[in-house]
Amino acid sequence: MFDSVRNYWIGFNDPLEGRVNFMYLDQKGWVSTGIGNKLDETAQANSAPTEAERERSLAEARELRWLVNGDGQEATADQVAADWDVVKGHLELAPQGHNAFRPLTSLHLDNDEIDRAVFAKLDQMESTLLSGPEFSDFADWPANAQLATLSMCWALGPTLHGFPKFRLAVADHDWNTAADQCHFTPDEGTIQIRNKLDRHHFLLAQVVADQGQPMEQIGMTLSDVFDVQGALLALGFKPGRQDGADGPSTQAGVRAFQTTNGIDPANGQFDDPATLSALSSQLTDAGFNVLSA
Repeated sequence: MFDSVRNYWIGFNDPLEGRVNFMYLDQKGWVSTGIGNKLDETAQANSAPTEAERERSLAEARELRWLVNGDGQEATADQVAADWDVVKGHLELAPQGHNAFRPLTSLHLDNDEIDRAVFAKLDQMESTLLSGPEFSDFADWPANAQLATLSMCWALGPTLHGFPKFRLAVADHDWNTAADQCHFTPDEGTIQIRNKLDRHHFLLAQVVADQGQPMEQIGMTLSDVFDVQGALLALGFKPGRQDGADGPSTQAGVRAFQTTNGIDPANGQFDDPATLSALSSQLTDAGFNVLSA
């Protein structure tokens, strides 16, 4: 993958998955942590594991450097297993979100370990993806197409076997068709936002290809609030999730950007010309390609 994709990866995923430093169950009842890092080899969603599945899951969990709450000592293998078992044993709490599991756990990860785990998973995922013939020239794809494909893999796993039309589209570098075929279910919550983001970046990949823009840069546009949310995230501001809604979080993020950049008035209006101009300039300075799509 291009460095631009790797450098943007955490900023892209953090608003979707959140940064959780303890074990919890995701919406499908799989033990997870970090920024959507799955630590669960249970074959069936919302099910108890077999003994073999449990052992494989514990081996994954033990690859991380867990710290004991309170004293910060490195956890033992038995302590990791105990936290995993407690979390997996409360499938009924999965719909309540990760915070329901905080009181049940005794271990945590620090931020450096979360970042290390994220990039280790990303590299492993890309390696598996490249074994498919449709992805053999992945290194030459537009950065936006790389980003969107890896985003799908982050949620679904790196093989994407259930998407034959999508695989054919990317093999042909038909990014518009890839945008139409990248959708997955259940289309709700963060998955709904990820679907929208993936489609958006495949469409931008087509613009990059059609206009002969640099493939190695992530292309962005600034035509609506959805685009501005993405720009703010890319620049380290906090507009909430990139969902296209001009709500209080987005307005606060815009105001923070305006205040930081001396834009008066700092009114939180995303379509303010001075704000859009400053966003465009800073995106360019940060290595992004502002497109005129």
